[in-house]
Amino acid sequence: MSKVEPQPQKGRINKLAPSRPFPTVPTSVSATGPRSAHKEGKNLICITRKTPLAVYLRRCKNVIINDGYKTLHLSAMGAAIPHLLQLSVALPPLLPFAADEIHTHITTGTAEVQDEILPDDEDEDITYRTRGKSTLLIVIKIGDGKFEGDTTGAAKRPGARSKPQRVPVKKLPLKPASGAASSSRIVVAEPDQDDMEI
Repeated sequence: MSKVEPQPQKGRINKLAPSRPFPTVPTSVSATGPRSAHKEGKNLICITRKTPLAVYLRRCKNVIINDGYKTLHLSAMGAAIPHLLQLSVALPPLLPFAADEIHTHITTGTAEVQDEILPDDEDEDITYRTRGKSTLLIVIKIGDGKFEGDTTGAAKRPGARSKPQRVPVKKLPLKPASGAASSSRIVVAEPDQDDMEI
């Protein structure tokens, strides 16, 4: 008895975006409000290949140190999994906690994603196919993992600077130096552009 292989489907394949492991905006926060007002959900991070590792390191460090989160949920799919593994190894030494306080829990899985198959002939219907995609979820917990930040009021942005305060300056009268002329002219010669090296 021989196996019959399925015929490859003809047409263009349009890979649809997979569903996110956690919502973009938490349900307790207004989705239409400014992003800076969001306090919850900062510790739920989806890793992609498009964003450099240094950006994720800075973001995770700020979420833990400035925002007070003690648990990070990091998720990646497919080709972004090596990026997430590098992040999970590089992050703990950057944090101001002892190595025995930082615990990492790793969960692997498979998510089903949909692909649209667009036929070459416009009279035919669009068909869908399901395929599996690898997922990786890493939970980094520091100590007991309890949140120690502030959830009241607007989100604080430690990097943002407020308006500089004006400091009053006393104006003192200028006194000419004894024995010297009251004013002197200083001449600085600028080189010609022809003489400058490029």
